[in-house]
Amino acid sequence: MPRDSERPVVGSSLPQKRGDGFLVAALLALLVAVWLEPAGSWLAEPDEARYAEIPREMLAAGDFVTPRLNGVPYFEKPPLLYWSNAASFAIFGETPWASRLSTRLAGTATAILLAYAIGRLRGRREGLLSAIFFLAAPLGLAAARMNLTDGILTFFFTATLLASLATVRRAAAGRPSAALAAAAGAFAAAGFLTKGLIALVLPGAILLAWAVASGKFRSLRVLVLSPAIPVFLAVAAPWPLVAERAHPGFLQFFFIHEHFQRFATPVASRPGPIYYFAALFLVGFLPGLPFFFRGLREAWRRDPVSLYFLIWFAVVLVFFSVSRSKLPPYIFPALPAAAALAARGLAAWAGRAAPWRWHAALVCALLAALAAIPDVRSNIAQAQLGTIALLGSAALLAGAGMALLARGPNGPVAALGLGWAGFYVALAFAWPRIPLATDVPELAAAAQAAAARSSARIVGYRAYLQGFPWGLDATIAVADFRGELEDWWLPEEQRREIFWPRDRFWTEWASGRPLVALVRASDRSDFQGASPRARILACRRKHCVVANFQP
Repeated sequence: MPRDSERPVVGSSLPQKRGDGFLVAALLALLVAVWLEPAGSWLAEPDEARYAEIPREMLAAGDFVTPRLNGVPYFEKPPLLYWSNAASFAIFGETPWASRLSTRLAGTATAILLAYAIGRLRGRREGLLSAIFFLAAPLGLAAARMNLTDGILTFFFTATLLASLATVRRAAAGRPSAALAAAAGAFAAAGFLTKGLIALVLPGAILLAWAVASGKFRSLRVLVLSPAIPVFLAVAAPWPLVAERAHPGFLQFFFIHEHFQRFATPVASRPGPIYYFAALFLVGFLPGLPFFFRGLREAWRRDPVSLYFLIWFAVVLVFFSVSRSKLPPYIFPALPAAAALAARGLAAWAGRAAPWRWHAALVCALLAALAAIPDVRSNIAQAQLGTIALLGSAALLAGAGMALLARGPNGPVAALGLGWAGFYVALAFAWPRIPLATDVPELAAAAQAAAARSSARIVGYRAYLQGFPWGLDATIAVADFRGELEDWWLPEEQRREIFWPRDRFWTEWASGRPLVALVRASDRSDFQGASPRARILACRRKHCVVANFQP
């Protein structure tokens, strides 16, 4: 077994200087799928719209300390994504493309960082394989494409752990490591400003577990007794302190309620079984699964680098599996480690046909499962997406078939990457035509048009959609509704202006003053017999827009 200070040389099964062009082409095709933005690619509800609306309100208010959602201070997440999106809006305008720019840059940077760092550890080809497996995975594409805090976190999480590993290895080789240690601290601080303590606690747990498992516990001193901690504090501390000064009680809310209570209690109402993330990973990392499981065998052989990635993956998976709050993006930071293990597995499995048969079988099973879901079939039919669905499926099947037939060490991987890239391009063109993308913008446009003609007030009646204020370019009042809009930080006057009791809504409705209401379809019965009569302006699957006047 090589010492940790040595750079492993992996070249016997994957020649180091021939055919890299195929891998680069596949990686570029996957990046095209990440960056492709057809017209009408509106934001998904609720998360993408929420993380666009908050920076829009930051710019409108000129306040970059207090994130606000619909005019209400929103401290569930730190502000780094909001700051970067606000900068994007200031430069490129308030568009869906601009709101996704930060996460696309982060996803692209994650893939490039994997290619570079794994290339330094394992050789250039294995680095390219890691980047391909990361972006070919459905969850990896989502992390690199969607306007979510978890995509930004994944980059900083990856950079923290790779910089930390490089610091330890350089110090063990007697080489200068202070700059890398400082970079690790800065990356961890940026992760904290993106998603909170998780960006510090989990990398720390991973490093500690790896040091113990590999017998290198003392090597962590190079990180502890380095610029890493001072740099972390210098970058991470100012915003929480300024926020506490502006909103006394913020530190208790942010650290206790948003971290410990969310993890240990069902306060967030996001439950899931213990196997939630394991099952999600099996689907969300499908292109690399056969190679990932072979990579686990390499880690068990006590290869220190593979062991590092195994512990990285396992700590993230186990931590969130035992949490009482579960959402699919939480597993994103485990994907780079899974990609590195899959690349190691492919290197160990080079020349074998078995993994490519497994990949082809998994592709066929995925397409068959999608075709068997009634909602998928009905959405394809209603949105007239039959041609796009066929082309995407054909691309995926062709890629799987070519991977079976291709010769050489890189041809099958390139075929895998190109096939999944074609599938994702088809999904990108389908997105602007499905209800998940179109419903909220169409409802907001109907409300805005009616309000503009009559100077009407727009109110959410027992309902609120994150994309509504984003589409209106203005906040709205909400009647008999709280949801995630917490009124704890609002002065009484602002609280009354934003949060209406139900009685006030009906008093305003009956007053004759023009009112436009966003209503859940299930609450339309409340408007039967209302005076003035409720006039339906637009209805989509779950919500309607109604008015107390004739537009």
